[in-house]
Amino acid sequence: DRYQMAWRALTDYFIENNQVMFSQQLAEQYVLESKAKLDAGVIKRWRYQLDRLIVRMLIEYFEYGSVSWKKHEDDHSPCLRQSAFILLHTDYLNYLKKEGKSADTIQTRERVSRQFLEYLEQRKVRNIAEVRGNEISSFIPIISNHHQPTNMGTTLSHLRSFLRFVESQNLTEFRLSNAIPSSSGRKTEIVPTITSEEEQKLLGSVEGMTASGKRNYAMLLLALRTGLRSIDIVNLKLGDIRWKSNTIEIIQAKTDIPLVLPLLADVGNVIADYILNGRPDSHQPYIFLRARAPYRKLAGHSACYKISCKMMKEAGIRQGKGDRKGFHCLRHSLAARLLAEETPLPIISSILGHRDKDSTKIYLSTD
Repeated sequence: DRYQMAWRALTDYFIENNQVMFSQQLAEQYVLESKAKLDAGVIKRWRYQLDRLIVRMLIEYFEYGSVSWKKHEDDHSPCLRQSAFILLHTDYLNYLKKEGKSADTIQTRERVSRQFLEYLEQRKVRNIAEVRGNEISSFIPIISNHHQPTNMGTTLSHLRSFLRFVESQNLTEFRLSNAIPSSSGRKTEIVPTITSEEEQKLLGSVEGMTASGKRNYAMLLLALRTGLRSIDIVNLKLGDIRWKSNTIEIIQAKTDIPLVLPLLADVGNVIADYILNGRPDSHQPYIFLRARAPYRKLAGHSACYKISCKMMKEAGIRQGKGDRKGFHCLRHSLAARLLAEETPLPIISSILGHRDKDSTKIYLSTD
């Protein structure tokens, strides 16, 4: 009865927002508003927890076509508590969606803006109009502890985006975005790559007889030969492999830009071997699935990172302190190899699917 009551209320909420089909973003907004009602004393905690639970279940069914019955523990990570900040955060996410930002960009900016608002709550700031430049200056060293130094320029850019949104809504009389330091003086880092010898060790370390071994080997070779981002590898669907034309055709998760790559013979062979001899029997459209039930799509960057770390450890490469071990360094390695073969930068850029052609210039640091 409670499930029916909660889903009926969610259905009414969707109707009020002129949404006929399921929308994960609108469902999550519903949870945020339920949390605001809890903080205001309008509803009881059990009702908020029920609202959150039924949304989690629907999202799980929406993504995987099934629901795993389990106890959903409370999220003990910091979260927004003040209604004013919750609504401001929701308005900002709606603004990003209307601007046509990619899902990956929205996710990253959601996290940075939420961390800033959580910081303000910890400082007992009750309204965004109370914020001054010193709060932003104090926040930057704190957020730097949660990001790689090479990513801080992007992180600060996301924070600047949120502050400019606050300014555009006339929620402050100060130019808060000016408190973000310019990244023009940042140093150019040498991007991490692996050598040809390390590549051979990596390929030779994978156990290719097991189902998970066939999957990991196919993912590894795909990253090495095509330079696909890890998120695009886990999102790769059976229909994205065009066997007759020998191409891989996707819409990139980061940029929403179409990308067509040649299906190289060795890559096609290992993918076919996994599909025919290693992939679990499943109606899921995704190629790479969990090796154990429930057979679902791999969980994004984290799954790729764990697989990459495991393979690099078994191969005995990149085990020094601070060595990056994700699939992204394989993407870097492809770019470095193409550059060493004097491939023009625009061609490298098109292979890697960059939106901005200048993004490829960072790979000059590998020479």
